[in-house]
Amino acid sequence: MAQRARWTSQYEKGLVDVLTEYNFSHYRGQNGWTSEGWYRIVKYLNDHFLEAKFAKSQVQDKEGQLKKEYKVVKSIVNRSGISWNSTSCMINTTPENGKK
Repeated sequence: MAQRARWTSQYEKGLVDVLTEYNFSHYRGQNGWTSEGWYRIVKYLNDHFLEAKFAKSQVQDKEGQLKKEYKVVKSIVNRSGISWNSTSCMINTTPENGKK
């Protein structure tokens, strides 16, 4: 069993980049990534971050965690008076009516 991976922000960005790149390809099946897709994703990460040495299970766990975090942020941003600032990568809120 693989040890828990140490994910830096650089590794996370690399994972998000490769997931985005492969999202609309033959690496996606009806219920998620194909075996070939996972192989390519892990290979990409290990080729770009030689010191990381990710295992498939570590990448799958991180992808699941990122999905959950994305859903939480998306549900917050969908509320009235809240928006996403893509420049600062932060959630913006507007003051409630009548309150300063």
